[in-house]
Amino acid sequence: MAESSDSPTGDPHIEQSEQAEIDAQRAAKAARLFDIRRLIGGLFVIYGVILTVLGLGESDASIAKSADINVNLYAGIGMLIMATCFIAWALWRPLGAEEESEPASGGSGGDGDDAVGARAAGG
Repeated sequence: MAESSDSPTGDPHIEQSEQAEIDAQRAAKAARLFDIRRLIGGLFVIYGVILTVLGLGESDASIAKSADINVNLYAGIGMLIMATCFIAWALWRPLGAEEESEPASGGSGGDGDDAVGARAAGG
């Protein structure tokens, strides 16, 4: 007669819906893990640390070759600042939050009814 199910309610449709939610959560977690902002930030951290360490150990003769500017030190510090910006951006605005904030009717394209009404009223 009725199919047996692992769902507490015994309804196969509810079970399918719950499984779809679990799959969506896994996909969102995977997307956050491989967020390009985190990868770029990580690369900036690696190269920034390397250049900063090299800049701190730079000899006076090497600094004199570059017009008395410690290029490695300044470039390393700049890369560490950029890494901080990228990683902070990824943590403060995760991908899941950006997807949820988009309207369901058409994304952030600006083609909604509000934009047309504003144009008509404005001019």
